Amino acid sequence: MRLIVLITFLTLVGCSGNPWAYNSAPGQGPIGSEAATKPVILLGDFEASSNVSPRFPEIAPEMKKAIGRALVKTGKFELIQDDSLNADIRSILESHGSERTASLHRELRALGADYGFYVTGNVTDFLHTTDAPGSVQRMRWLETANDALVAIELTAISLQTGRILYSDQLVATVPAGDEVEDQYGSLEMGSYLFWSTPLGRASTEVINTAVHQLAAIRASVPGVARIASFTDGSRSVEVDDGEQLVDGGIYYVGVANAATGEYIAMDDDFGRPLRLRIEKGFWGSCTGWLLSKPAVYESLTGATLSKSPFPNSGDMRAGTPPQH
Repeated sequence: MRLIVLITFLTLVGCSGNPWAYNSAPGQGPIGSEAATKPVILLGDFEASSNVSPRFPEIAPEMKKAIGRALVKTGKFELIQDDSLNADIRSILESHGSERTASLHRELRALGADYGFYVTGNVTDFLHTTDAPGSVQRMRWLETANDALVAIELTAISLQTGRILYSDQLVATVPAGDEVEDQYGSLEMGSYLFWSTPLGRASTEVINTAVHQLAAIRASVPGVARIASFTDGSRSVEVDDGEQLVDGGIYYVGVANAATGEYIAMDDDFGRPLRLRIEKGFWGSCTGWLLSKPAVYESLTGATLSKSPFPNSGDMRAGTPPQH
């Protein structure tokens, strides 16, 4: 009988976590290893829609604060929260023409960064599903499901080009149990005990997903993942810091111009931008397979990868000019 009780207890603990401990805020734990290249993230405006429970009026600034804290803990970004700079960037992004890109470059140089993102969010849903209209409620077994639902629209814009690099709606649901029971009392989002509530646990899932998605974008910008080694005549290269690169993804190969410091495309033997396909292996290994042969004047070791095309090298490259 004691064995049955013990097995039941361990099963319950495995399903619901430690019943004697409270959940920590997203991003808690040791700070991630410092990245050699840390793009800037400027956290912009976070808004909240009418689908947010009225008992949490400060949801937008608190969600922004929680995402910022989780981003810092990764060790992969330089985080900036500055209302004045936020207004400047927003004004630049609303402009048009060549001056738009030039203004963004000036802001990046002022921040001492080669690359950065402007991240904004909109909390579209933050409620229990039993409070939603009956037409969108779902059944669980023989009764209406009561789930804590949190959804955020997240957008990341390149501070180098002004282009949208990422835009998605991230959603998480957590069973909330008896809808009659008040599970929040006077708790506010951001308080330590809030993260142990149904909406707190759903928020944690969304925030962790957001950080993971932004880390994947970081890995696809110049200066992060680099080619560690290349043998002439081979189509394979070993890639360093490629943990967040997409398995099977196609990336452009580029190098920093010695004179300007800006990244430019490397050429294949037909003068086209050189690209490769990523293949993930065991124990975190990352291999790139070249999709064409590099030009004879290119040296791939130390080159970097980007999801977006690099500017054409033209006659900008220091050293021997391309001979197409």
